[in-house]
Amino acid sequence: MASFVYYLNLALRTFRHKPTRSWLTVIGIFIGITALIALISVGQGLQETIDKQFSMLNPNALYIFPGSGFYGILAATVGSVQMTDHDIKVIQKVNGIEKVAGFAAVLAGIESGSEIKYAFLIGYEPSEISLREISSISIEKGRELQTSDGYKAVVGWLYANGDVFKKKLTVGDEITIKGKKFTIVGIAERVGSEEDDKQVYIPLSTMKEIYGDIGYMTIWATVKETYPIETVAERVKVALRKDRGLKEGEEDFTVQTPQQLYETYGAVISIVQIIVIGIAAISLVVGGIGIMNTMYTSVLERTREIGIMKAVGARNRDIMIIFLIESGILGLVGGALGIGAGILISKGIETITLQTGYPFGASTPLWLIIGALAFSFIVGSVSGLLPAMQAARMKPAESLRV
Repeated sequence: MASFVYYLNLALRTFRHKPTRSWLTVIGIFIGITALIALISVGQGLQETIDKQFSMLNPNALYIFPGSGFYGILAATVGSVQMTDHDIKVIQKVNGIEKVAGFAAVLAGIESGSEIKYAFLIGYEPSEISLREISSISIEKGRELQTSDGYKAVVGWLYANGDVFKKKLTVGDEITIKGKKFTIVGIAERVGSEEDDKQVYIPLSTMKEIYGDIGYMTIWATVKETYPIETVAERVKVALRKDRGLKEGEEDFTVQTPQQLYETYGAVISIVQIIVIGIAAISLVVGGIGIMNTMYTSVLERTREIGIMKAVGARNRDIMIIFLIESGILGLVGGALGIGAGILISKGIETITLQTGYPFGASTPLWLIIGALAFSFIVGSVSGLLPAMQAARMKPAESLRV
C-alpha cells in the first residue's frame, strides 16, 4: 500500500509541474465521456418513458394500420390509404378475435372565442370502445363520451391547462369545430406529448356527419385470452390479404401487436445509441492518442530521473507502474469531468423537453457512471502502455548521461 501511495505521488507530479499540458491532454477523454454520458442518459430516459407508455397498453390488443410498414399510419392522415367498415367485418370473422373497433382522425381547426388552433380530431364509437382502450388515457375531470352523446367532446390536458387557448377550458365550456359547437364533457389526463395532449375526441357518428366517411386511421382489435396473439395477428393478415387479393409481401396494411410496436420503437432508439457510442468512441481514441503523445514527452523529459531511480534499485516493473498510473489518472480525470458535464447536459435536455411539450426524463444509472470511470481509466492506461514500456527499458547508464 505504501508503494502504491509513493507511485501515486510520483505520477501526480505531472499535474503539479505541467498543469497546462495535463489539462489539454484530458480534453479528448473529457469530450468523449461527456457525449457518452449525456446521450446515453437521454436515450435511457427515453427508453424508460416508452416502457411506461407501452406497459399501459392492452397486451391482447392488435393494431391494424393502413399502408405498409409502421409509418403507414401517416397515409391515413392525408387520405391516400383507408381502412373501412368492410375491413372491420373481415377482421371480426377471424378466429380468436373478441372485439373490433375503428377510430378516425383528421387535422381540424379547434375554435374557442376568437382563437383557432389546429389539432388532431379523433372520432370513435363510445358504444364499441373507450378512450382508455384506444390509447390508455384516463379522464382527469368530467366523464368519457357516451353512446347518447352527439355534439359532445373530450379534450386533451393542455386545453384545461391554458396552453392552447388564452382561456383555460373546463367541463361545460364550448368549442367550435367546422362551424359546429361542441360541449366539453371531459378533460383527459396528461399524456406527456404535445400532440397527444392537444387532441380532441368526439363520437364517430358525429365526425361522419361533419366530414363524411374518411375511413379509419387505425382499427383496434382484442384477442381472446386463450388464443396466442401472434397466431391471431397472422390470421388477420391472411384474411385481409385474401379479401384484397394481395400476395404475401404486397400488403397495403400493417398488423402489429403491442410487443411489435415496442420493438419498433426500441430498434430506433438502439440505432441512435449505437451511433452515439460510435461518435464518443472516436473522441476517446483521439483522447487516447493525446495521452500517448503526452506520456512519450514525459518519458523524454524524465529520462535522467528514470536513470537515477534505476541506479538506486528501481525495477522495470516499478517504472512501468509509475507511468501507467500517470496515464490512467489523466484518463480518469477526463472521465470524471466528462461524467459531470454529461449529467448537466442531459438534465438540460430534460428541462428543454418539458418546455416543448414532449417531456421525458434523463436517466443516469450508477452502472453508467462506474462504467464510464473505469473505461476512461482503462483508455488512459492503455494509451500510456507503450511509453511506459519505453521508460522501463531504459539503461541506467545511458539515462544518466542525458
